[in-house]
Amino acid sequence: MSQPPSPDAEMYLAALSHLPDAVVMVDAAGALLFGNAAAKALLPGGLAGLGGSGQPAGYQLLDRHQRSLAVAELPLRRVLDGQHLQDEAFLLVTNESPCRHWISVTGKPLAGPAPAVALLTLRDISAAKEQEANLLKQAFHDTLTGLPNRELFMDRLGHALARSHDQPQVLMALLFLDLDRFKVINDNLGHQVGNEVLVELAARLRSQTSPDATVARLGGDEFAILLEDIATSSTAIDLAEQVQAAISQPFLLLQQEVYVGASIGIALGPAAYQSAGDWLRDADAAMYQVKDNPSQAWHVFDSSLQVQQDLRLRTEIDLRQALMGNELRLHYQPIVTLNTEEICGFEALVRWQHPTRGLLPPGEFIHIAEATGLIIPLGWWVLAEACRQMQAWTLEFPAMSNFTVSVNMSSKQFSQQNLVEKIQQILAETGFAANRLKIEITEGVLIDHSDSIIATLEQIKALGIKLLVDDFGTGYSSLSYLHRFPFDCLKIDRSFIENADQDFEKLEILQSVVRLAWNLGLDVVAEGVETHRHHAQLKALRCELGQGYLFSRPLAPAAIEAMMAEKIAPASSPATVTPAP
Repeated sequence: MSQPPSPDAEMYLAALSHLPDAVVMVDAAGALLFGNAAAKALLPGGLAGLGGSGQPAGYQLLDRHQRSLAVAELPLRRVLDGQHLQDEAFLLVTNESPCRHWISVTGKPLAGPAPAVALLTLRDISAAKEQEANLLKQAFHDTLTGLPNRELFMDRLGHALARSHDQPQVLMALLFLDLDRFKVINDNLGHQVGNEVLVELAARLRSQTSPDATVARLGGDEFAILLEDIATSSTAIDLAEQVQAAISQPFLLLQQEVYVGASIGIALGPAAYQSAGDWLRDADAAMYQVKDNPSQAWHVFDSSLQVQQDLRLRTEIDLRQALMGNELRLHYQPIVTLNTEEICGFEALVRWQHPTRGLLPPGEFIHIAEATGLIIPLGWWVLAEACRQMQAWTLEFPAMSNFTVSVNMSSKQFSQQNLVEKIQQILAETGFAANRLKIEITEGVLIDHSDSIIATLEQIKALGIKLLVDDFGTGYSSLSYLHRFPFDCLKIDRSFIENADQDFEKLEILQSVVRLAWNLGLDVVAEGVETHRHHAQLKALRCELGQGYLFSRPLAPAAIEAMMAEKIAPASSPATVTPAP
């Protein structure tokens, strides 16, 4: 006859019964000796599903990969075989209320003469695992679009590279997408609308790709697509064109149609790459080829682009040094009155005296300055140096006291909150008169800042500074902005001057622009005047001002001073320029 449990044993059993974890003890045959309330709730039908004795249970145990376990792999069977156990598994309830629990399982054999030989503890960790999964998703997925983020995408690229070691013949493609002029949407319609565009764009990208492709948002308005196991490069090119077509469709937001474009770079791999970063870098470099050549929809990376990319990086590093090392120079191209060919001012044009590459024109480095933000300090240097030089010339050559100087300002400078104060500070420090300064902005600046720029331009004009639209007719020309914005002058792009004498359509455009400017009370400057025929034609159209190689190339300060000393000081008469050879 068995002895009743001692008071101490009863106390321990009562404590075990109230634990939230399931606790079971079995004998050598796997028969249940003790199971608390949590065990009865978690294990419907007994212990057979854990490897104990009894009738088939109403649940099934799966490993952490959700595969069925063999009898010898069941936790009670392993503990009865003498193993100490600490593992995780899925418990799949198969009775009338099916559900799934993620559980942690610990167990150990019990020593001593008592009939209980094995102890097993099970804890439901489903909530913790769900929280862990959510944290992992937040860590590796973009919260706005739900797409994989940069970290997860780079991990996928790493796995693709690892595959290539075992399967060197496999072909994959990485597509790098960057939205064009997305900042315009954020600035003009608000960030909420911009976010809606990104969410809709993510959906469109998913719709164009197969389930085994990885579509990721790398950050901002940059996206990437990884295509694995493609037959030829044509598959990637076809997808690029499909994506372009999908993106070009209007986004209906705030009851209006919003349009965006995208530049797409393609890098084929992975055999040519040792790291995921290199692969992404090359796709990015190919994308920038599209940025620089907007007529392209996509570009496939080749080895020559790596040379360009290396030069671009070297140029960026050197340009930072140039800003600190006094390597920038200004050349000045005369602007003349077309009727008299008298000089009335200059346009200040930046050059870079590179220590090893010589004197570089702006086409070699301005686009890099724009992309890196260096255009902001560079632009302020140009404005300050132009004002300083003009004031110095005014003191040396009094006949230049009415000459003006035109300076270009970038879109990024107009993003600065203290722009007007900075201009005032430069004028005060140099002593240059505000009414002799002309600031040139491109039509793209007006698009980038269409709502915010009007007040800024009016503040600049209130200082007495003249405002010019540079390269008029090449961008987003609209008669409406000529009425909205306080401009003083239009500069006609050289592309409309070239061959105007042979192209009737260009001639009509020239006539229309000059007539428009007259009607609006605006001056007109023609750029790219290179032949006597250009000169005569512009005079006939009543265009007042011009600049170009017919009159003079951009000149270094020393050449300007020599010209002024020869033509102004001795004669005390208006300056004219000798046509360039």
